[in-house]
Amino acid sequence: MAEEKISEAETKKEIKTNKGEEEKSIIPITLEKVNLLLDKTADFKKPKILIKRALKDLKQKEKKEDEKEKRKKEAAERKFEEGHKFLLAKDFDKAIEYFTKAIELNPNDPWFYYWRGDAYYRKGDYDKAIEYYTKAIELKPDEPWFYFRRGEAYLKKGDYDKAIEDLTKAMKLSPDDARFYAEHYSGTFYQKLVDSDNKAIEFYTRAIKLYPDIADFYYLRGETYYYGKKDYDKAIEDFTKAIELKPDEPRFYYLRGEAYYEKGDYDKAIEDLIKAIKLNPDDDRSYAEHFSRTFNKKLVDSNNKAIEFYTRAIKLYPDIADFYYLRGKAYFEEKDYDKAIEDFTKAIELNPDNDDFYQRFEDADEFYKWRGEAYLKKGDYDKAIEDFTKAIELYPFADFYFKRGLAYLNKGLYDKAIKDFTEAIVRFPRYPEYYRSRGIAYELIGLYDKAQEDFKKAMELEEEKKKK
Repeated sequence: MAEEKISEAETKKEIKTNKGEEEKSIIPITLEKVNLLLDKTADFKKPKILIKRALKDLKQKEKKEDEKEKRKKEAAERKFEEGHKFLLAKDFDKAIEYFTKAIELNPNDPWFYYWRGDAYYRKGDYDKAIEYYTKAIELKPDEPWFYFRRGEAYLKKGDYDKAIEDLTKAMKLSPDDARFYAEHYSGTFYQKLVDSDNKAIEFYTRAIKLYPDIADFYYLRGETYYYGKKDYDKAIEDFTKAIELKPDEPRFYYLRGEAYYEKGDYDKAIEDLIKAIKLNPDDDRSYAEHFSRTFNKKLVDSNNKAIEFYTRAIKLYPDIADFYYLRGKAYFEEKDYDKAIEDFTKAIELNPDNDDFYQRFEDADEFYKWRGEAYLKKGDYDKAIEDFTKAIELYPFADFYFKRGLAYLNKGLYDKAIKDFTEAIVRFPRYPEYYRSRGIAYELIGLYDKAQEDFKKAMELEEEKKKK
């Protein structure tokens, strides 16, 4: 009967063999040698028994060592957790003490070194921080965050070249997170360099010289030119280079569009902004809402300028509802309610029920709300009620009930007005005008006590706002 073969894992051990009473020196055993030995000694039990016994003893020893190692790792984790608590409490010395104990118990975990380095970083000891970030990198050279944090420490020391090298390494290791790193540079790093825009430009210029194929460095330098220096030509130049290197990044088009706008080149501004939205369909609402807020703020000094801008946008993109909506708001501010209604109506035709989320700056309920406002200003209360009702169907916002209540109040439908004002109060009980308007409705139907209660509440809320 053929003997059972020894597994390959079992053969990678060093054991002692006996021949008679003489002890041989330790020799390496291979799979081939062990199986050959067993085959040749099938009739002699003693060598076979010795080999198996030796392998069994080694397995038991390994198991004990594994259990011991496991306990040490568990103890290290406990020390680490304690250290992290001290770090959060800003007791950095205690944190370092416990991270050190964790390392002593398990010197092969890179995160223990990283967090000890982080404690030193927060203490302001950047040399020590760099030392432990470097050790973490040695143990786990593919972790981008280690390079990123070491780069921050180098930046604190004023060693820009090494900072750029580490930050670029982090971006290359994690291209999916490059946007995060770039935004972090733009936030954290810009704040550190905020005392001098020239210093920021110098930093990013060095980065470009070292790594001319990294689009984000051009973008960040362009951002400094745009926000800090207000040098829109140089900003556009950098954003354009960033786009050449990375043509599918919407942020680059968006900010270049803003720079074109500042120069008065509206057609190029609109083109870039639409491109940004098209490139990011999963987040089109974010770009769209930002577009609406940013440009309305810039155009608020001149409604005629806003009307001109959105008229150009409509010529370029006549199927986008929001351009009509935004121009309608500008007409509304100019008290041209007929033209406002015309634009709000066109917006509703293009996007009547908010069922198409393509390139929207405002939800469709706002289209109805603003057209309702225009009808209310014109005294067409029936059409105003119709539009506010549709807005409520799309989104039951407190202000929509309030505005419909005003239309009912003007029509003399006081009970319906009171009902809408009450609904508005339930949804947003901190707005004094809701109580005041309901008080007027109560007064008109002779419920003077209730009217006085509402007037008193409105005054109380106004006083609270003044104190804040």
